[in-house]
Amino acid sequence: MPYATGQVVLWSKLLDPALHGIETLRDPRVQKVAMANPAHAPYGKKVMEVLRYYQVEEAVKSRLVLGENIAQAATYAATGMADVGLIALALARSPALKTHGHYWLIPQQAYTLLQQSFVVLKGAAANPSATAFTTFITSTPAHAVLQAYGFQLPR
Repeated sequence: MPYATGQVVLWSKLLDPALHGIETLRDPRVQKVAMANPAHAPYGKKVMEVLRYYQVEEAVKSRLVLGENIAQAATYAATGMADVGLIALALARSPALKTHGHYWLIPQQAYTLLQQSFVVLKGAAANPSATAFTTFITSTPAHAVLQAYGFQLPR
């Protein structure tokens, strides 16, 4: 069941990507660009779509630092192991990052939707925890939390 749609941002501890958008990646001060590994991470696949959409893939491929997942890519950018990170908006708005850097929200037309979903397996349908999770994730309070972190709700 879809419960939210994730969004991608360009985040930096030192630079303000909102000033130049994707062109921030061409800035000579940007020596390392963190992203999730597109071979197995959904956000990494979306980032590759972004790089191709803006035709900057060739310009940055030698500077990419791949995290195993989007959280690791964000850690690389936050700790200075990378100068910028292509990460989830939810992470950019997290307490760990929101006051420690700047981001530019990548326009939705640059990549296909990153739909977040869950399933309740047949064997867990009567499990009280599974039922409680389903009730919560589809509730107004959960929607408020998801939206606060930049997720879009399903239509």
